[in-house]
Amino acid sequence: MRFHRLSMLLLLIVPCRAAVAQRADATHGPMADSLRQKIEERFAARVQQELGLTNDQTAKLRTSSQSFGTRRRDLRNKEQALRDALDAQLRPGIAANQDSVTKLTDALVDLRVTSAQAARDEMKDLSKFLNPVQRARLLLMRERFYHRVREAYGRGEMRGDMHGQRMRGRSWM
Repeated sequence: MRFHRLSMLLLLIVPCRAAVAQRADATHGPMADSLRQKIEERFAARVQQELGLTNDQTAKLRTSSQSFGTRRRDLRNKEQALRDALDAQLRPGIAANQDSVTKLTDALVDLRVTSAQAARDEMKDLSKFLNPVQRARLLLMRERFYHRVREAYGRGEMRGDMHGQRMRGRSWM
């Protein structure tokens, strides 16, 4: 049972990382690590229970999630860099460089298309060992999880502050 929980945790770390690929500030520490681990364990247990995965499916999902999770994380990091650059161009009171804004906007749109294709590719890969109901449940569970993390983050619960400012630094999930 312990091995199965550990494998589920490892299976979900990569996809969940994409959900919170925000960067941590200097207040990141052991308490945040402990909280993250508890959240990941609870999510892994829910996925295991709701999807009813076999050991073989669990192993295959772990492998797939690691591969596609890396791809999602890279795309999210690129998106964050583009957003930061666009934010810098669109600061109030400072004239924006029209060419830079055009290139950054086009790059963001192209990246969203690439992200959508990556999601489609992942679902196709998952179809090799998960049935349609399992894939749909996994997709919805991840989306709900991402939404809850973003909500908690916006309220300052994920940063240990009460200001609702965006976290900068290390990604933690």
